[in-house]
Amino acid sequence: MNLIADIESLYARAFDCWELVRENYTALSHMRLKRLVHNGREHIVQFNPCRYHSAVAGADTASRREQECFLCTEHQPAEQESILWKKRYKIQINPYPIFNRHLTLSLIEHRPQCIVPYIDDMMGMAATLPGYVVFYNGPHSGASAPFHQHFQAVRFDELPLCKETIHDDCDLSVYYPFFYIIRKRKDEAKRLFQIIEAGMREALETAGEPLQNVLCWKTEREWHIIIIPRAKHRPACYGNNREQYLISPASLEMCGVWPLVRESDFERITASRLQSINEEVAINENDKEYIMDYFLTHV
Repeated sequence: MNLIADIESLYARAFDCWELVRENYTALSHMRLKRLVHNGREHIVQFNPCRYHSAVAGADTASRREQECFLCTEHQPAEQESILWKKRYKIQINPYPIFNRHLTLSLIEHRPQCIVPYIDDMMGMAATLPGYVVFYNGPHSGASAPFHQHFQAVRFDELPLCKETIHDDCDLSVYYPFFYIIRKRKDEAKRLFQIIEAGMREALETAGEPLQNVLCWKTEREWHIIIIPRAKHRPACYGNNREQYLISPASLEMCGVWPLVRESDFERITASRLQSINEEVAINENDKEYIMDYFLTHV
């Protein structure tokens, strides 16, 4: 099975028969973009109105979202084909893309979004999708479907944060506001992830899953995991009013790609504003140091 070839065939068929996908992916080719830099960190800003549903996710009631879960097969359009992965997940085209290859990888069963029980699945997907980054948005950290377990995947070279990471030989590298694991063995990378996750639970004093975004990719020789602990779901400036911004950061925003759904937000956004949003929703320096101390004690 050549999964990448199968995905390309999936796109070809969708472009032929699914008008929504054809229109939204075609729109990417003439989408307005601007690149902003703050303290050496690059931010790529899109004017991408098709992402409106994601920016406002969580505004409706939980019961209604459960009833109309768009990741469950029975609620999906007939045009939305799937590739079955290990009889557990559906690999599908995301009909509301940020990039020209944007996949959703959803558990067949309807279960709540969480990371620890599914980290092996995430790493397995990364191994079978060379050139892609598989990413996870926590249920209160940008997930548009917190009621249904899923990952997403985009091509590695689209994400500024992934490209700027330093490839050293440490167990764990820290570049505020994220932790970066690089290991040659899968079991080692997974173990370090579990230690960081446990440290986050203790530092943030939560019995449930800490707020977080997680990214994973596999190169020829190494496993790579980025963990972005979060302090809050949305910034104080979030909202529909004219003086507010309809920005709800998830993994891709934290990695430097910002799809903005309102033209007014796109026109007035600045690099310093984006950086301040990043810093507001990420953990503070004290929590970062606590997690690092926990890691060093338990590694």
